[in-house]
Amino acid sequence: MGFNKKALLLSALPPLILLAQAYPALAQSTSAPGFAAAISPLPILLEVKPGSSISTDLRVNNPSTHDEKLKVVLKTFTQDGPNGTVNLHDPTSADSYLSWVSFSRTEFDAPPGLWQTVHMTIAVPATAAFGYYFAVEFTEANAPAANGQTGTVIQGAVASFVLLNATAKGETKQLQVTSFSANHRFYEFLPVNFLIRLHNTGNIFAGASGNIFIKRGGKQVANLTVNANHGLVLPGSNRVFKVAWGDGFPVYQTIYGANGQPLLDKNGQPKTKLSWNFSQVSRLRFGHYSAELALVYNNGTRDIPISGSVSFWVVPWRLLVGIIIVLIFMAIGFWSTFKKFGRLAKRQTKRPNKVSKDE
Repeated sequence: MGFNKKALLLSALPPLILLAQAYPALAQSTSAPGFAAAISPLPILLEVKPGSSISTDLRVNNPSTHDEKLKVVLKTFTQDGPNGTVNLHDPTSADSYLSWVSFSRTEFDAPPGLWQTVHMTIAVPATAAFGYYFAVEFTEANAPAANGQTGTVIQGAVASFVLLNATAKGETKQLQVTSFSANHRFYEFLPVNFLIRLHNTGNIFAGASGNIFIKRGGKQVANLTVNANHGLVLPGSNRVFKVAWGDGFPVYQTIYGANGQPLLDKNGQPKTKLSWNFSQVSRLRFGHYSAELALVYNNGTRDIPISGSVSFWVVPWRLLVGIIIVLIFMAIGFWSTFKKFGRLAKRQTKRPNKVSKDE
């Protein structure tokens, strides 16, 4: 039986890139009319010795104004393709490790505004080793079937991610920077959007974080944080991290709609507008810049540095053309004024000679 893949909802993507935090993080999906749910925490990282059990609590909230009946569906997930797109997968015969999992309840009522807790237990066999990745999906228990199909088709869902590390000899954490680039080579105005692609060549999930140091000549002008939330890369997978440098004058800013989402142009790209904050005029960017990437990950024994570099130009040509035009007009004005005063000076020097001749 082949995989039945579903691209993960955008609202559920941030969980994978976040390590467990002390505060509750929330994600919400409303992909079907009438369906709403929020989950916490995101995601859950577990470490266990093979041959033992480990438990965790999953929490789901119904933020709507009506009752929901929810069910728990256990799936797997992967990061696929060059950009590490997250995909959910229905279980197959190859996913025998899903049988290790049990829940305190798999179907329950969710009244509006109340948090519901589901206890998840994983009984890890002695033969287990390294990483296992679970997607616990909360969906409508009575979701309607699609036309022309039998069975239940999920109309809306949210998922909690559980990443389990069954510690064993031979565990290897190893990351590589496969590319570090800017989205353009030349810019008129900021922002500059950097793309960092990491590849996990180890056998367990890992994450790297660090900084991008931007210099003009030998002077550092910016320090950007990369992967502040300690995003993870699954074994054999890629992951792209995006970092923007927008500390300039003027700067292009994204236009947002009333719903808080970016407005898109006909090509599906976010619309932008040029913002002129004259209190930031000292941050006018011009010239050749270099960006040095410095990341660190821990391989279980020590910190390992990984790096990259890229260069780009910022040339505000329209602004420069405008300044040149203004300077030309100013030069013409000064020249005309100087020429006028020169003529007046000549006339004044000629008048005394004319008076002395009449005498």
